[in-house]
Amino acid sequence: MTANSSTIDSLRDSQREWHRQRLATLQAADGWLTLIGLVWLDNGTHTVGTDPTCTIRLKDEQGEPSSHPAHWGRLEIDGTTAHWIDHEARQSVLQTDRSGAPTLIRHGPLSFLVIERDGALALRVRDEHALTRTTFRGIDLFPFDPNLQITALWDGATAQFSHQGGEYHLRPQNPAANPLHFVIADATSGKESYGGGRFLHIPAPQDGVLQLDFNRLINPPCAFTPFAVCPMPPAENRLPFAILAGEKPYPHT
Repeated sequence: MTANSSTIDSLRDSQREWHRQRLATLQAADGWLTLIGLVWLDNGTHTVGTDPTCTIRLKDEQGEPSSHPAHWGRLEIDGTTAHWIDHEARQSVLQTDRSGAPTLIRHGPLSFLVIERDGALALRVRDEHALTRTTFRGIDLFPFDPNLQITALWDGATAQFSHQGGEYHLRPQNPAANPLHFVIADATSGKESYGGGRFLHIPAPQDGVLQLDFNRLINPPCAFTPFAVCPMPPAENRLPFAILAGEKPYPHT
């Protein structure tokens, strides 16, 4: 075995391990496959449970009342402040996901937290027994391509790289984050890959350089569930060439 083939084998092994970890994260008890509800919250009182009188009525994937609590509790919403009073009259102020440590309310396999987007609150509900999780069968990948591991220069706001004779800039969601989170569309979007674009998470740059590994493009949560809110690729992240690497659409067609 030559040194070159040995290196390629090592890169492929690394890709397989990355994919294994990706699937484990996706299928975790708090992963995206467990989402069963997303409800935007107006100011006022919202009762939560399976009872028909509840304003937020929990149902299973077929639209029927689920086995979750009939009267779980109620939410009091005032602007971006959320109070929770459960069925035993215990009260708590809920931290939203904007805090970085949202309050998690749990009842058996069921849980929820409050998300905040542009000054509005929504209830995100999860069920560890959701069909999207229990029937999940994995994600297909494009063949690994070492030529799509590209070195980029970091200017503090964008990743600059060359490909096929062109010069491109990718803008992350937050330039101070680690890892950096890019939302990218390319010529495969809506055809060979998910229409809303794909995500790429890259470790923070070292000495003004970072490594873009397009083999690790992943589907956004919206590809798996209607109960997720996903950003769209900014204009500079809409690449004109096809990236036949990373995750294929889900479910498989």
